Amino acid sequence: MSDVTRNGGRRAARKRADVLAAACAVVAERGADATRFTDVTAATGVGVSTLQYYFGSREDMLIAVFRFAAQSDFDAVTPRLVGIGDAWEKLLVIASHLTGAVGSDAGWRLWVESWRWALRDPELRAEVLGDYTRWHSLLASVITSGVADERFGIDTAPLVVARQALALIDGLALPVALGDPQVTAVVAGDLLADALGRLVLLRPPAR
Repeated sequence: MSDVTRNGGRRAARKRADVLAAACAVVAERGADATRFTDVTAATGVGVSTLQYYFGSREDMLIAVFRFAAQSDFDAVTPRLVGIGDAWEKLLVIASHLTGAVGSDAGWRLWVESWRWALRDPELRAEVLGDYTRWHSLLASVITSGVADERFGIDTAPLVVARQALALIDGLALPVALGDPQVTAVVAGDLLADALGRLVLLRPPAR
């Protein structure tokens, strides 16, 4: 493959990623059912014909948006864990990210939209469940580390606790995404820290 072809392919990939990022914002604001090619065109300046070339149908574009958002969400939190040695601090970073305590709630709006579509689309449903598996695995690895370091006192399988932790996160993130004035991102973060500490049987750090 020539450098020209390779560089052209990279530029096209970056352009498509830029369009997907902008489309995520559109879907988060308008909802999937109300998002059309023309809405994404208005946000990006990319013509409808180009969007059709990138994605095919409107439905395929929306599924691509959900995939892109899920991957971006995961990619955003993992680098923040680098350099953190304490498992409890890592757990709080993941929890604050997922509840919207860090950044905007657009990611959660997209999650809700993807859940709705996944109920009707078996292929997307499998991908959403796969995303959950990925988060469960990340949480379980952190919990395993916390048990090994005696920061967590659980004797339950870390994957079981990870599932419980993510259920707590889901339950508190939804009212944040809905704009519940009684469950702001800060309140959700505090409630979640308390609940997670009880769940993992948090212990003081070793001196």
